[in-house]
Amino acid sequence: MLRHFESVLLSLADRGHSVRIAFHRGQDLPLPAGLTSHERIEFAAAPGRRGDEWSEQIVELRSLRDYLRYLEPRFADAPKLRARALRKMVQAVTDEERTHLVASCPRCDARLVDDEVGAMLLGFRKKGMANINRLLAHMEATIPSDALIESFLREQAPDAVLVTPLIFLGSYQADYVKSAKALGIPVAFPVFSWDNLSTKGLIHVQPDQVFVWNEWQRTESIEMHGVPADRVVVTGAPRFDDFFAMTPGMSREQFCAAHGFDVDQSIVTYLCSSEFVAAGELAFVGRWIEELRRAPALASCNILVRPHPRQQKQWKQFVAPGPHVAVSLPRAINADQTLFDTLHHSAAVVGLNTSAQLEAGIAGKPVLTILAPEFSDGQQGTLHFKYLLKEHGGFVEVAGDFEAHRQQLAAAMAGNYDRDAIGRFIERFVRPHGLDLPATPVMVSAIEELARSRGARPAELAPARA
Repeated sequence: MLRHFESVLLSLADRGHSVRIAFHRGQDLPLPAGLTSHERIEFAAAPGRRGDEWSEQIVELRSLRDYLRYLEPRFADAPKLRARALRKMVQAVTDEERTHLVASCPRCDARLVDDEVGAMLLGFRKKGMANINRLLAHMEATIPSDALIESFLREQAPDAVLVTPLIFLGSYQADYVKSAKALGIPVAFPVFSWDNLSTKGLIHVQPDQVFVWNEWQRTESIEMHGVPADRVVVTGAPRFDDFFAMTPGMSREQFCAAHGFDVDQSIVTYLCSSEFVAAGELAFVGRWIEELRRAPALASCNILVRPHPRQQKQWKQFVAPGPHVAVSLPRAINADQTLFDTLHHSAAVVGLNTSAQLEAGIAGKPVLTILAPEFSDGQQGTLHFKYLLKEHGGFVEVAGDFEAHRQQLAAAMAGNYDRDAIGRFIERFVRPHGLDLPATPVMVSAIEELARSRGARPAELAPARA
């Protein structure tokens, strides 16, 4: 989670604040060197769960609430999101012994699995769902703050607490919000990614502030999570600041030589999505390349495939179906120089549903997508996918089939697109305070203001850090 806020943490430390990063488990990636080497940044081991009798039950409660949100009408066309939340809920209530829900129907003598049980509950929602949601919310409110987490916060004695990502299904992090509020410590939730508010769980305990990227997320916070409007602060997305500042690391000639491309032909880049969005995307990409070659304007273009950072293994065995096709494996998750060079030298970019489409927009490139029936649940079945589409005020051009896609892509590669419109959307989505104003100092100022908002310090707390 650090990778999206590294610039914010470094900036806070550079401004003289003491920053302590707390986590409860090992890392699957090396910690950023800039953070580990800074004299004003420290790390602490934090409790990963409550220490009282509510430790397990509260996960069950939150997992159930997280699932029930996907029975709301706005998620009617999101079966994959609903199924994931249901599986998490089943895991929680069966103490990790089950991942699917199976029941028997006495009337039809049949076994019912996740989707069918979910469909039954969808039919129930009109009559009783609102009451159940209110009941579960009251239950959360009556569960007290945990003494173990309070003790940890007392030891740290912060002026402010930031909790992210907070909304993972059944997340324990809501207890840090609850304990911070019980101790009178200002607490905020900086939203981790563009899709989190509409694809994960609920904000179970309201923080003092929620830092969001844009007006889309402001609306999501208020309407989906019940955050009071005056607690939502639009800061922009600091994770892209480094990318905005990048310049090409190699010339076009060098780039083409490195990938075996024809320097006289345009480059189209395919950005792969996460496994949740498009499991088995390799086969689709092979078919996509074949379909592109059917168009005379695309028959000899260079094609570069960029795997998702967490889905690289399958692509190491990829065999190019013809000349001038290459795979570029990511070297980092954030602000990757190879990604910048790829986008900089590309004439157009294609992707199903990935945040890298935003980097492409930052680079000023036309971005296209095609509706893929085999991936519809991870594409059309998510709310955030629609935010980027032209018909919803975005900049991504969508095609319903390969014929339309070939025509759109050929036109884009020929330069027939509105670069200014791309810039306007990127400004609204990731830098709403101005395209030339990085989001990092905006969020840093919001955090400093949060810390200053603290009232009288409880007597049992140690002196706070600067």
